[in-house]
Amino acid sequence: MKKRLWQSIALILVFVALVAVPVYSAPATQPQPAAGGPITPLNPDDQALTADQMDAQSLAIADARVQAELGAGRTEVFEVFPLFGPYPAEWSACSTGACYQVDIYNFDSEATVTAIVDQATGQVLDVWHTDGVFPLVNKRLYNRAVEIIQQSPDVEAALGFVPEAAQIRLMDQIHMDSQCDGDRLCAGATFYSDSGALWVLVDLVDEKIEKIWWSDRPVDMSSALYNPKPEREPEDCGTTIHVARDGWNLDYRTTPTDALEITSVTYNVDGVDRPVATRMKLVEWHAHYPSGFGYRDYTGCGGGGGGFAIYPYGNTQVLDINSGDAVIGFEVVQDFRMSNWGNSCNYRYEQHFQFFDDGRFRVVTGAYGQGCGNNQLNEATYRPVVRIDIAVNGDDNDSFAVWDGATWADQTTEAWWLQEAPYTAEGYRYRVTDQSGVGYYIEPGQGQFGDGGTGDNAYMYLTQHHASEGDSDMPLLPNTGCCNNNYMQGPQSYIDGESTTDQNIVLWYVPQSETITTWAVQNGYGDAQYCWTDNTSNYWPCFSGPMFVPIPESPPTAVSLSTLAANDGLEPTQGGFTLVLVLAAGLSMAIATGFLLRRRNLAAQQASNVLDRH
Repeated sequence: MKKRLWQSIALILVFVALVAVPVYSAPATQPQPAAGGPITPLNPDDQALTADQMDAQSLAIADARVQAELGAGRTEVFEVFPLFGPYPAEWSACSTGACYQVDIYNFDSEATVTAIVDQATGQVLDVWHTDGVFPLVNKRLYNRAVEIIQQSPDVEAALGFVPEAAQIRLMDQIHMDSQCDGDRLCAGATFYSDSGALWVLVDLVDEKIEKIWWSDRPVDMSSALYNPKPEREPEDCGTTIHVARDGWNLDYRTTPTDALEITSVTYNVDGVDRPVATRMKLVEWHAHYPSGFGYRDYTGCGGGGGGFAIYPYGNTQVLDINSGDAVIGFEVVQDFRMSNWGNSCNYRYEQHFQFFDDGRFRVVTGAYGQGCGNNQLNEATYRPVVRIDIAVNGDDNDSFAVWDGATWADQTTEAWWLQEAPYTAEGYRYRVTDQSGVGYYIEPGQGQFGDGGTGDNAYMYLTQHHASEGDSDMPLLPNTGCCNNNYMQGPQSYIDGESTTDQNIVLWYVPQSETITTWAVQNGYGDAQYCWTDNTSNYWPCFSGPMFVPIPESPPTAVSLSTLAANDGLEPTQGGFTLVLVLAAGLSMAIATGFLLRRRNLAAQQASNVLDRH
């Protein structure tokens, strides 16, 4: 039976051009808006919800601010997530309560409203509205998309059969030559034959097939079926785990949609745990193909519903970083894979947060492919969107500077930059400092880190911190898509002229890595594969990410203890030791001050003893 089905597909392919040939496109007429109505809650028959999640959902739906932000139209709860700390001041009640994030979507205005709910006290702490984005879809809507594909006569005519649910793996797909060009809620599925691939794009606002097209993508038919989700989630999904090592303290967890998240990072300096970063995470991946389509990929544990997430592959690991035989630090690593990774259009991504025993740290992302192009030159450019809530010596009072070739130019307002020369002699491009003088140089990847990365070519965005811009799990970023070849990768939406001098600031880092396939190497279009997988035994990931290098703190200059002693009423030789000390570069002022105080106390005690003897 299967043989006859695929023979039918082969016959269909004879009559279509094999490179991006459209089979069906939706009519250009605009649909009528749906009638307004009450907010549709999540149905526990569709996806599992705890009693606390049900309560949080009810509180959000009943809140007047939520209703006002949603406005009229067809609205539905998509997900209810637990909210993890650290919490900003406006959500401080969550520190002792049980807080949830409730995401509600308005199909007609194509906007998401998010509510932060303290379920323990029955309060809605915060509400905000984001246009042109949608969160992880719920199970009902995922199943509805599958039904639309199965019930479509156009899909059946193109394939020659009605696909089974197990053959449909939905993702957040974009095609620029359609209504599904970035802002609209759509989902895509791909079906393979032994000589090509059929793409089906579903408009989930109007619940119809938006576009169907073929492309030339031969594939091993043993990989034609998809398992949308692993049989068992990793045991540490959503669990906060603490690490204390090599002077570092931090928490990590794998989130529903924002991948591996590192929080509350400190590094011990002179016996004091100094804050470094409040929250670091990967919001989404953009996989862009030259023919005008692509994906925005969530990586994470999902929300218990359908969604489009790419799930963790095993538990998070904490591994040594070695230099020769020496251990010089550690890294927190999470792997995310589609279930048939190694085959066409199955993606694998990794995150590495690296912490070194000299105080440096690096935020690393990696893409493995395999892409959805034609296996030749029509392959993906990968752009991970990384959010770094830096906290140099604490959240507040941080500033940002860019090297201009001669000096560090302070940036007073929100802005973005594309990575390019000039760099300092050490390879630094940016700098972040606290008012206290503590800070980090930021060294973008230029192929120097020894992990196969050939250069980040990254966009850097500087914004003032706002809790609604990433302190909770984020929906898709606004005003973006998979397929922008410029700075419009999402974080630019948060740039609106706010001050970044002595502020709580956030850095967004978006590297750009272009695939080099095996075919390209064999035909002289590249020296080595990159962002590419032939199979699960042969792969060439593209790693990227900046290194944060501590700025050496200015050593105290030579100090005459004669002067200090005179100020304290002591004789220069009192106490039987020299009162001149040169503070070496490695000696902090705190240590020197302690030394002086101990010597002063000793001298005072000696003077007291002399008086007692007389």
